[in-house]
Amino acid sequence: MNTSSVNNKISIPHLLLIAGNGRNVGKTFLACSIIKQLSQKTPVCGVKITPHFHAIDEKDVLFKNDSLIILEEKQLTKKDSSLMRQAGAERVLFVMTQKESLGESMEQLLTFFPDSAIVCESGGLHEYVEPGLFLFVNLNDREIQKKHLLGYKPVYVHNSGKHFDLDINKIEFSNHEFRLQHE
Repeated sequence: MNTSSVNNKISIPHLLLIAGNGRNVGKTFLACSIIKQLSQKTPVCGVKITPHFHAIDEKDVLFKNDSLIILEEKQLTKKDSSLMRQAGAERVLFVMTQKESLGESMEQLLTFFPDSAIVCESGGLHEYVEPGLFLFVNLNDREIQKKHLLGYKPVYVHNSGKHFDLDINKIEFSNHEFRLQHE
């Protein structure tokens, strides 16, 4: 994989990172909408990173230690990672890692990232990577609880509950990197 280091972060221009202002703000719906759109033109890998550990099917495990589990999502369920697969992602990684271990986990996680377009939902990955595009989702202009995320200069995406104010057709993936077309 082609990565470099910027400001002690790993630069991954073919990564589109989505974080949000808490739970149920539309992160997964936005990720799946982007995957559906992109997968018509290019192979897409979906990644869901969570600090919550869930019961797992050992046959899907790609890597496991005390603080990190990386699974390849193969099930058809209502889990976020499965929804990414159903939206058209060629491959989906479901990553469970303790928040304080995410930095250490990056080296292992990077070995599973493909060179294709990656759409990742994660509330903490922004601290360790410089993505091609970073989106921050908020529902109905709730008071921002995760103000620290705005310091990373994400594209702010307002979810009205019915639609996003971001036109996903303006998300471009070319020359192995994500960009947002400007008017």
